[in-house]
Amino acid sequence: MTQPGPSTNTGPEFVREMARSFWYSAILRAAIKLDVFALLEDRALTYQEVADSLGASPRYTQAFLDCCVVLELLEESTGKFTNSSNASSFLVKGKDSYVGDHALHHTNTWVSWGRLDEVIKDGKTILPFETGFVDPDTYWTNYMTGQHNRATSGQSRQLVENVDLLDKRNLIDLGGGAASYSIALCEANRQLKAVVVDQKEPLRIARTLVEQSNLTDRITLLEGSFFESDLGTGYDVCLISGVVLILPEEDCQKLFKLAFEILAPGGLVIVQDYMRLEDSPERKRLDTLEDLYVLVVFNPRAGDREGAEVVSWLEDAGFNTPKTIPLPTQLGLITAEKAAAP
Repeated sequence: MTQPGPSTNTGPEFVREMARSFWYSAILRAAIKLDVFALLEDRALTYQEVADSLGASPRYTQAFLDCCVVLELLEESTGKFTNSSNASSFLVKGKDSYVGDHALHHTNTWVSWGRLDEVIKDGKTILPFETGFVDPDTYWTNYMTGQHNRATSGQSRQLVENVDLLDKRNLIDLGGGAASYSIALCEANRQLKAVVVDQKEPLRIARTLVEQSNLTDRITLLEGSFFESDLGTGYDVCLISGVVLILPEEDCQKLFKLAFEILAPGGLVIVQDYMRLEDSPERKRLDTLEDLYVLVVFNPRAGDREGAEVVSWLEDAGFNTPKTIPLPTQLGLITAEKAAAP
């Protein structure tokens, strides 16, 4: 798919194209919310048939579907519309590769981004559900299910393939969200049991996913703050995924010290997150934008961390033999070990 954007233009068109680029995400968001891709999966419909199915204006529907074709979300032939290969692969609910919830999460932050000048001047975060654009329950549901989209569309496979847990039996997942990665690791390692620690809202989603995966006997959900809960000790794996990006530096360091304390000798810590592990132009672009994103909508002291910085925090907490693992996906891995007992 050819991505629309400023790189396709020069001169003043560069600016004009950049200025209207939010139109593209608006069209994508509307198509997801209207469930257009489910409607057009494996069948072709006219714009009038689509409008009738949606209970929508035929004229607006026609213009909207034409835009979806231009953006390569849909294909049109002899007046009938159907999904493009990308839409069929990634935007039809129910498929493991579906990433529509993740897209909704990002577009839920529109108003915060729209006040970016204010954010920069004041040095403050504007939480999306404080803007009135989306309510807190919708925001957090889209966020957590969006993170699950990321896991099932490829990140879980990358994690499973790049960490060897064959000799591990007890995992603790700190800030485990929807339990997506604990589920994947338990499915890939039949001897493994996991404890997922997070707040009430993400664990509500996690509970359903764990039940659907038939892993209620191997995955325990523990509600609360990982800094305040009684976590126990003796774990041989600690997973910290998607947490370092959104916490202040001192909380990241505190979290790594906590992980060291609750791991048994010889235990393994796995950090999975946005981290600056590579120096390619594409990766630099992503990490630079992600760094601003977390400041805008998460925490004024969050950040896309340098891999070397994360390694130093792990070593300061007592871990050794750190290993940095760049991945072809957006998230990378850093692992380290707690020394075995003498």
